[in-house]
Amino acid sequence: MNDPQKNKGVVDLVFLIDATGSMSPCINALKTNIETFVHSLVSKDANNTTPVKDWRAKVVGYRDFDHDAVPIVDNPFVTDAESLRRQLSSLHADGGGDEPESLLEAVYKVATMPQTGKGEQTRPDAWRYRTAAARVVVIFTDASFKEPLRQPPGAQLEDVFNVLTSNRIILSIFAPDMPCYQRLCEVDKAEWNIVEGDPDPREALRLFTADQKNFAATLRQLAKTISKTADVPLL
Repeated sequence: MNDPQKNKGVVDLVFLIDATGSMSPCINALKTNIETFVHSLVSKDANNTTPVKDWRAKVVGYRDFDHDAVPIVDNPFVTDAESLRRQLSSLHADGGGDEPESLLEAVYKVATMPQTGKGEQTRPDAWRYRTAAARVVVIFTDASFKEPLRQPPGAQLEDVFNVLTSNRIILSIFAPDMPCYQRLCEVDKAEWNIVEGDPDPREALRLFTADQKNFAATLRQLAKTISKTADVPLL
C-alpha cells in the first residue's frame, strides 16, 4: 500500500511555559533567542528546500491552579517572530506557591482548545484541522507537576495522554530529571530534554538558559526537530 499523501511543512506550535516566580531567566532567554528559533525553523536545508513553509505559534503561561488568581495566560496564534517575542515580553514570572505546579491542567487546556473544521478558515484561537497541520507543544519548566483531583475534570495523567493522542499533539519537554517527567514522556512521540547542571532544578534551568550560545544552539536543534514532525498524513 502506498503511503498516504502528506501535507508537508505545516505546523501549529505552542510554547507552554511555567510562569511561576523562578522562571524569569528562562522567559528572558526565550525572548532573546526567539528570532534564532524562527530563522532555523524556516531556513532551507541541505537539499535547498524549506522544511517548514507555513507555521503559527503562540505562548501560553501556566502557574498553580490551586494558588494563583490567573493560572493560565493565553495568547492567539501568530505568524511572525516579533509578535511571538511580544507575547514572551508580556509574560511575567510570579506566583506559584510551593511545588508541585499545575502542568497537567495546562497541557489538558491546550490539547482541548478548539480546532477548525476541515476546509474552514483558520482562527487565531484554534488549532488548524488535525490533518492540515502538525501540532507541537514545547514545555519549559523547572518544577515537578501534580495530578489534580479531577479539577478541572479530565486533567489527570491518563486523561492527558488520551487527549494528546486523540488530537495528535506532540510534546517536546525541557524539564528537570524527575520521575513525573519520565511518566509524561511515555506518551507517543514525546521527547524529554533533561535539564541538568545543578542539584537544584531551578538553578539548573537558570544555568541552562544563561549560556546564550548553548541555548541558541538548543533552539536551533528544536527547530530542526519540529521541522521533521511537520508532515501530516491527509486522511
